[in-house]
Amino acid sequence: MDIKSIKNILADCNFTLFDIPFQFLVMKKGNGFLLQLQGYIKDNESDMFSWQKGGKHYISSYAIKDEIVNKAWKAFFDFVIHEAREAFYYKNQTIYHPHFKVDELVAFVKQSTHARRPTSENEQSLFV
Repeated sequence: MDIKSIKNILADCNFTLFDIPFQFLVMKKGNGFLLQLQGYIKDNESDMFSWQKGGKHYISSYAIKDEIVNKAWKAFFDFVIHEAREAFYYKNQTIYHPHFKVDELVAFVKQSTHARRPTSENEQSLFV
């Protein structure tokens, strides 16, 4: 598989979400390629519209068409979920924000407790 063939396959992949234009970027990486999706959306921090890039997905030079189409879907899925995590608020906080620093999450987890569902007497009696 070469970059031109990958781009030809991606040209047949179309999707629309909230009238946002999307496009694929493909770049050489070692003996394979990287696929990256970008969408023209409003940046959550600056409120300016610009091309926002998603994560990079590796495509082997031995990939078949099905793998490339599936990677395109995965890139779109990841992009949308990433943006949804940034847009969801609870008590005015983006609690699922994807850009939290890993070490800060570790520190939080160490001092945090897990949510537990209260057990009713009826539920307890089921397990006696």
